[in-house]
Amino acid sequence: MRKNWNGEWVCYKDLDTRNQQDFVKGTFDRQRVPVARPAGVTSLRSTTLSSDALKGAKSIVVASASNIAKGDSIGIVFETFDETWDSSAEVIQWTFVTDDPSGTTVLINDNLWENCASGNNVYLSQATGHNFIEATATTADDL
Repeated sequence: MRKNWNGEWVCYKDLDTRNQQDFVKGTFDRQRVPVARPAGVTSLRSTTLSSDALKGAKSIVVASASNIAKGDSIGIVFETFDETWDSSAEVIQWTFVTDDPSGTTVLINDNLWENCASGNNVYLSQATGHNFIEATATTADDL
């Protein structure tokens, strides 16, 4: 009898050698993307709703429309979205402005998903060009 490589007693005829793959060591490979976002800085400005907006509406009334123009992307915070959501979490519908504001009334592209209360935030994206990026405007090099 002899001990094999993992300490078991075996018959001398059944002695096997350790598999060479047990000695292969991996090398460190960093599995992350070096630049996760396209170049450019995005900042958010905000205003508030000056009156309630009902589910299905295609316009909102804001406290100040001075930084809003046709084509701008805006995010509207809902009063409530679903009772299962954490009350501290904001649920935002992102859409874009379809025409230059008339006073403080802003026309939006999509119907509102839910009711929005007066005083809720409206985020104004101030990204390059203030507009959504077309799907064809992004290349693999941007990512």
